[in-house]
Formats: sequence, structure tokens, C-alpha cells
Amino acid sequence: MGEQDTSATSPAHSPGTRKGEEIVQDEGKEPGRGETGTTGADRPSGESTGRDSTGINPDKTEPQTPGSPTMPTP
Repeated sequence: MGEQDTSATSPAHSPGTRKGEEIVQDEGKEPGRGETGTTGADRPSGESTGRDSTGINPDKTEPQTPGSPTMPTP
């Protein structure tokens, strides 16, 4: 095995690395994701399109039948 590049005293967070929630606040949601309101527990809910799964020909990843759910690619 190789040598560790960290030590037990090194910080868990690298300075300058933004958290996901900070990116959303600064740049907005990713293309293909949208809000639909909240659930019964007042938690945000949303939906996604084929653009959320891929940036390559996203229009070809949409469901064949309108109203069907979008299944993200594995």
C-alpha cells in the first residue's frame, strides 16, 4: 500500500472547497431539476428531467409516455 497523504491532526475539510448547499445558493439549481413545493413534513420536493441524468442529448432521455416518471441512468 502507498503512504497516507494525511495525518491524524489534519483538518477534515480542505479550505476553499465549497459545500453543495453553498454552490446552490451562489449558482442556483443544476439544469434539469425543479421544485414542486413541499411534502407533508414541510420538506422541499422536486422533480427532474432527462437533463439531470445526462448532458449529452438530454432530449432523447425523456420518458416515451408523457406523465411517466424520469428514471435516472445508473
